[in-house]
Amino acid sequence: MLRTRIRAGPASGFALSLGFAVILTLLQSGPRLLDAWGPEFGERLPTTVRVPYGPRVARDESTGRALLRYEHRRLIVPLGTLLRPDDERHAVAYLYERGHRPPSQARLAGLFVIFLTLGMALTAYLRRFGQSRLKLLRVQLGILAAILLAAVVAKILLLVSSAPEFWIPAAAVPLWVATSFDRRTAFVVTVVLAFVIAALLQFDLNLLCVMLAHGMSATLLVMDRKRARQMIVAGVLSGLCSAALLVAVVVTFEGAFDISADLARIGDSWLLGSVGGGLLGGVLGALLHVPAERLLGHVSRERLHDLSDLEQPLLQRLAQEAPGTFEHSRAMANLAEQAASAIGADALLTRVGAYYHDVGKSAQSKYFVENLGPDEDSPHEELDPEVSADAIMAHVVIGARMLREGRVPEPIVEFAYTHHGTQVVEYFWNKCLEQGNPKNLTPDDFRYPGMKPQTKETAILMLIDSIEAASRTIDPPERARFEEMVQRIVFTKLRQGQLDDCGLDLKEIRIVVTRVADTLVNMHHHRIKYQWQEKRAEEFGVPSRAFRDSTPDLEVRPASTLPPGIDAAAPSELPPAVRESQPSGEAGKYPPASGDGTE
Repeated sequence: MLRTRIRAGPASGFALSLGFAVILTLLQSGPRLLDAWGPEFGERLPTTVRVPYGPRVARDESTGRALLRYEHRRLIVPLGTLLRPDDERHAVAYLYERGHRPPSQARLAGLFVIFLTLGMALTAYLRRFGQSRLKLLRVQLGILAAILLAAVVAKILLLVSSAPEFWIPAAAVPLWVATSFDRRTAFVVTVVLAFVIAALLQFDLNLLCVMLAHGMSATLLVMDRKRARQMIVAGVLSGLCSAALLVAVVVTFEGAFDISADLARIGDSWLLGSVGGGLLGGVLGALLHVPAERLLGHVSRERLHDLSDLEQPLLQRLAQEAPGTFEHSRAMANLAEQAASAIGADALLTRVGAYYHDVGKSAQSKYFVENLGPDEDSPHEELDPEVSADAIMAHVVIGARMLREGRVPEPIVEFAYTHHGTQVVEYFWNKCLEQGNPKNLTPDDFRYPGMKPQTKETAILMLIDSIEAASRTIDPPERARFEEMVQRIVFTKLRQGQLDDCGLDLKEIRIVVTRVADTLVNMHHHRIKYQWQEKRAEEFGVPSRAFRDSTPDLEVRPASTLPPGIDAAAPSELPPAVRESQPSGEAGKYPPASGDGTE
């Protein structure tokens, strides 16, 4: 059975959220469960104590009435401070910390429910509204792990540092998500991450606002996901945005914010901390983007560039043992890259997927017509239709196994087992029907063992696999003919339901059709005919229109080297069955180039 990537469902989403909530609850309240970390007068603090920003009870001296006031400077007592009862700041810190030790069961339950809700909301969004890749269990686990890692870093900074908590580099995670997937998902991750970090400091309002500003601003302002240094620029700009928002929030609650006084405190400055936190998030995002992409189940661009080297052992084996398939894959790579680029999909990933999608054909290359010589007989002549179909379909399973054994990343392996989807090998199914179907077989006996494309990139490759093979039959190479052929193939896949799970919308399909047709026209551009070509044409009695202008060095094969029944003098009049690599009267001798009858 072909092993494919696991998609997350409601049950797995709940399980992930449950683990997410348990870990965060322990992270938030765990230190307060340890008696050794409790403050004592006359002893040095084992951790930094922070009294969060919020309303304090004060008494109006003129009227004697109790008032609620917000304190601009929150209380921070650094790690290692010797507590003295006669110090008012130490007394407040001691009373605050002791008042939360140990946390009550009701408080722990409340935190658990909050974190569980955040986790379920995130996984539900990824499962129902995210890209196809975001619905994979591996990807969802990576996103939750990235949030947990950011929370651990934030907790460590809160416990061991006395700097303002705005230095927490929360923007790194949304930047990774935005560059690996899309900005909408990064926005959702930002909201969840901001609440998680704010919960570590009793849901401090200022901290929550700054974390939201860091993540959202960085996500909007990162321009080029292919350049890691863009993250640093986005981080700086997000820091400035969060500093402006912080001033607005404090003015709203307190009525004023003394910017000069705040900047004069340098190390304790809220504004510098906000800007510095954004910068630090951008720097960490740029420095750690490669391991972060692996954590999120994404293939780094460095790894993709390495795999695109045609000297890779698997590609070398394909070129040596299945040269026709190798050239087919290279031609597909150009078309698929153009189509992916046109709709904003990952063009480099699509190109690399095109290189490797048919690597399984190298195991038994002679079962595929593109690897047969001009006078070489096809092994399908001696096989029953179902046996031939099994041989054709095997390249999907064999290719996936070869790629996994070669330690090729799973997103590349996915191209191998989705480029035919769950289509039927129509050529041999029709041949079976022509023979009367003596074994009472069904179309499922001729169906590929893969799965439908789950991403835009794999869906594009499925389309290009059929389009590239069919484009060789278009003569003359006019744009209207190319566009008609591309539309026919796209509508066939739509009718079969092969594009149901890939996430392509109608606008993107229209763009792909237009771009591919334009690319095919450019690939078959006209060239000048040389004098020797005209003379050669006269020798063989072939009209000049039979020569392809795009290949001036083309030599016309004598009629004896062509399949029986094909007139070399009239190649443009070939019957449809021949143009589809399915010669009439000789079923099985020339099976379709890509293993099914739709191409």
